[in-house]
Amino acid sequence: MGLEDDLKARTSALISQQMANWVVEIQRAIQGHQASLVRALDELGETVARYDEKVDEQSIAAAMAEVLAQQPPPVAAADYSGLKASLASIEKGTSLSEVLTHLVGEVTKHLDRAAMFILKNNTAVGWYARGFDHNEVVKALTIPLTADTVFRVVSASRHATRGHVTHSPGTMQALSRLGGDPQGVMAVPLILRDKVAAVLYCDTPQDEVPPSAGDVIEILVSYAGKVIDVLSAQPRAGGPAPAPGGTSPAMRPPAAAAPQAPVAESSPRGFSPEGGTMRAQPAATVYRPPTAPTGGRLPAPPPAPPTPGPRGLPPEEQKAHDDAKRFARLVVSEIKLYNEAKVTEGRKTKDIYERLKEDIERGRQMYHDRVSASVRDASDYFQDELVRILAGGDANALGSM
Repeated sequence: MGLEDDLKARTSALISQQMANWVVEIQRAIQGHQASLVRALDELGETVARYDEKVDEQSIAAAMAEVLAQQPPPVAAADYSGLKASLASIEKGTSLSEVLTHLVGEVTKHLDRAAMFILKNNTAVGWYARGFDHNEVVKALTIPLTADTVFRVVSASRHATRGHVTHSPGTMQALSRLGGDPQGVMAVPLILRDKVAAVLYCDTPQDEVPPSAGDVIEILVSYAGKVIDVLSAQPRAGGPAPAPGGTSPAMRPPAAAAPQAPVAESSPRGFSPEGGTMRAQPAATVYRPPTAPTGGRLPAPPPAPPTPGPRGLPPEEQKAHDDAKRFARLVVSEIKLYNEAKVTEGRKTKDIYERLKEDIERGRQMYHDRVSASVRDASDYFQDELVRILAGGDANALGSM
């Protein structure tokens, strides 16, 4: 073997020996590091275990409970059963006075006290109340619409208003005879045939009228107005066209004098936050019924022996008779509504017709215009309602006609 080959062999053997030694050393180092790593992991696991034992579960539970308590309650499904029942009750009314009576009764299910005021001759006249210590006192209240009260606000703006008693001292002064200690007040216009015919006033000892109750009351008043409009809009049988402006003659309050023209007056729109005063708003047209009631609650008309119409009629003819009955009841009930004092005195002296001749004859003419001759010839429903509603079932109370 040559020298060169011998050197290569020896060199290769030495390198192989050294590399083998290095591998052994590396393996020992790796094993040492693995052992150290295992020990470190064991120590870490023991440390974590010790931390787990130190966790304050009660503090965590208290913190979670605090966060949950700050969350808003879940929104329950809306329940409209009460509103539906109130609407059904209002719809049972067969005349203006019955509808308004039902309306006031339903409103007091949502607020403590409620009273209906009829607008007449630039005044709000108390008609019927519920929830007050002395409900009958409302009959003696006559509030000028020129005074700074919620009645002026509502009659001019044609919108409901809500606020605190301190916002309208004039209102509390005008209603002081009703007593109590109201805080939140509300007034809603009753619009009939696009005219403000009445104002519903209600209040509560709470600082303000709850928004949900206020919204429901506005719905009830609006619905009552529509029900009354429907009652007055019975089909005509060859009568004249509706009065200009959409106002049905049936809804015009009967009076001894000719109807007055609408009065335009400047009136505030709502409560002002500055100093509890009222802000003046542009002039608005306010309906002034020519007469008004002087009594409070109108009791339901007493039952009288019914005068049945013809039986066995075809459906269309039967409907005509039913419509005539309803229209007669509506017209006569309005005469009573706006002339309560005269009706009461007339029953005592048995001269109702003499006291209300002009109103009765105007109502009879409206009945004649709306009801066909064939129905009028078959049954005099208008006369029946005069006896039942005005005379309380005693035909003699009407007097000479």
